[in-house]
Amino acid sequence: MNNLEDVAMIMNPELDQVAIAKENILSGYHLKYKGDSIVIETLIEKGHRFALVDIKKGEFVRQYGYPFGQSKGILKGESITSVNVDNVLPEIDLKNFSGPCKTTFEEKYSNRTFSGFIRKNGAVGTRNYYLVVPTSMCVSETALQVSLSLDNNENVLKEYSNIDGVVAIPHTEGCGCASNLQIDRFLRVLKGYVGHPNVGGCLIIDLGCEQTNYEKVHGYLKDIVDENLTPLDWITLQESGGTRALQEKAASIIRNRLNEVNRVKRKAAPLEKLIVGTECGASDSFSGITANPVIGNTVDKIIYGGGSAILSEIPEMVGSFNILFSRFRTLEIANKFNDLEKWYTNLAKNLGETLSGNLVPKNIEGGLLNNYIKSLGAALKGGETAVEDVIEYAESAQTRGLSIMQGPGGDLESVTGIVAAGANVICFSTGYGATSGNAICPVIKISSNDSTFEKLPEDIDFNAGRLLSEQTTIDALAEELLENVILTASGKKTWSEKWKQHQFQVWTAGKLPL
Repeated sequence: MNNLEDVAMIMNPELDQVAIAKENILSGYHLKYKGDSIVIETLIEKGHRFALVDIKKGEFVRQYGYPFGQSKGILKGESITSVNVDNVLPEIDLKNFSGPCKTTFEEKYSNRTFSGFIRKNGAVGTRNYYLVVPTSMCVSETALQVSLSLDNNENVLKEYSNIDGVVAIPHTEGCGCASNLQIDRFLRVLKGYVGHPNVGGCLIIDLGCEQTNYEKVHGYLKDIVDENLTPLDWITLQESGGTRALQEKAASIIRNRLNEVNRVKRKAAPLEKLIVGTECGASDSFSGITANPVIGNTVDKIIYGGGSAILSEIPEMVGSFNILFSRFRTLEIANKFNDLEKWYTNLAKNLGETLSGNLVPKNIEGGLLNNYIKSLGAALKGGETAVEDVIEYAESAQTRGLSIMQGPGGDLESVTGIVAAGANVICFSTGYGATSGNAICPVIKISSNDSTFEKLPEDIDFNAGRLLSEQTTIDALAEELLENVILTASGKKTWSEKWKQHQFQVWTAGKLPL
């Protein structure tokens, strides 16, 4: 008879009625747990759950100490599946709201520093990019060609040791749509990138006749222009003699700006200047067991040091109101989150869809039996501190601590919005292996298992799967990941940066990316 802990994990030993198999457990296997014996009734595949006790019909089934479904009648040792669990959660009574305690800052973390680029407004960049911004899809390819002509030319950048690159953010927005939410959201994203502390200089290119031409965009960026936060230039294709002439003029403008952008140097900055964005993609059953809790614990340490974090992917958190309810700073903030969940559900309904599409076949194959268990695991990326604010997609995060951002489950759109909101480093968990990055922000890829880390050694930056294979703890791995975050914020390149994975994709209004 083996000890249960040798082959399975329990996330909350005091409250959970389920364990997760670290490896395949054969039918008839006997496990020792709390002085008792559990007989496995059927094959439990790696990443799947089984009952630690009899769970009566109608009783809520718990993992992480929180419900993810209602039992149809489950026996001890039986596999937990969609067949014996109803997708039902208990109702939350808002009258019981009391609010969390104030966050306690810890000297151990508040004394930590990283080496960053300190901007005129006090924000600190972890990178120093020159950014080429097309205001519409019409000039996106042209902007990309301009940036590549310089960024791929080693003779241009080799003398500028404080510049991380010349990058463009091509996209499909800016015209050919109604001038309402879609344009407003797009402009908010552009403003977040142009004014981002990771951007040391910027050239904005417009066609001339689009909805988001010079007049529109310049007016929207007025405060950035007036405050002269970063060297900012503009050029219009229709007034520049055509594509080839514009590319030549644009390259000349950028070359003349690089000395100025290069003058800023890295200096010591306190941990409170870090804003960590959290993301997950290509999740497996262990994402919510290893990588997400490790990220969440790391986020807590950064917040204890006075820093901030952004948690997003609202479709990934449907059903997580239970786990978050006691953490909202105010009832108003709790209601804002609740309204976002309802908004997403209604959007799906209006489009003739459901949020069940968020659970892809590989998720189910890996052991995620419903959206709720996936949501509980996804929410763990936000750690355990108070939720200080709930913000719109790409809205600037103004409150120190943890903010939840309205945003989709799609990796690229979500990360784009998180960076626009101010994140200057991203912690990205992945089960099967996601390799994308971001145009201006370093993305640290964190695997949930040893296999993915070993299969993608030049894409994954940190292996949280060691929680399954080694004698270690979430807290110990989080301390290690914190060091990785600080080194990355101080200039250490992530794998996605080394491969120039400069993804940028705006969440189009009305689109339902799960």
